[in-house]
Amino acid sequence: MPVPDRSTRRPRRLLRDLTFESVLDAILDGTLHPGERLFEDDIAAWLGVSKTPVKEALARLATQGLVDIEANRYTRIASVTIADLLDTFELIGVLHGEAMRHARQLPGDETAPLADQLVEALAADDATCADIVRETTVFVDRAGNPLTRRAAEPLDHRAAFLSQHVSIGLGEPALRPSVAVFAAAVSDRRWLEAGDALVELLGRETLGPAVAGLDDIPAVPDTRRAAR
Repeated sequence: MPVPDRSTRRPRRLLRDLTFESVLDAILDGTLHPGERLFEDDIAAWLGVSKTPVKEALARLATQGLVDIEANRYTRIASVTIADLLDTFELIGVLHGEAMRHARQLPGDETAPLADQLVEALAADDATCADIVRETTVFVDRAGNPLTRRAAEPLDHRAAFLSQHVSIGLGEPALRPSVAVFAAAVSDRRWLEAGDALVELLGRETLGPAVAGLDDIPAVPDTRRAAR
């Protein structure tokens, strides 16, 4: 067969990246639970890889706050605490809010469908803070700042993980005024105000009262192997 030109070849996916994505998916879909012990050889056997890409993937997940590693003691899925939840959403609000402010520089025909989709998501009866994060990620992508994207991605992953176990509905009385301000700014495509409103909505002062009665999620006991 003719050898394809180098410029047309698809980029080769690194095994460590594929391993990272597989474990990340298992964390985000709830297959792996908070506090669950992880063993490198088990993961290697599951994915059919050596332990080297597993080590690299777990180290990367640790930098994102999804895995806790204590050398020579344990590797486990991170715990879920209300404090972490508030910290994570507050930082996301800052980054996503800045990206939304940038939307004022984009063509109107490009931002109109984004605004409509976001307003529709906010109006859903079961809408949550996790939905806001997911729906505003597109603004981070459109902002065209790779540094912002790299900073936001691990936080977005952590928010998705935390929200698997603690859901903050936008219908909470403490959130309704801020949600209304944010939705109105988005609907009118007043992007500077929308960015500011998002920072306020996901900030600790707003979310704190909404989660005041919630407890941290206890880690699952490891009944398979206490040590290895």
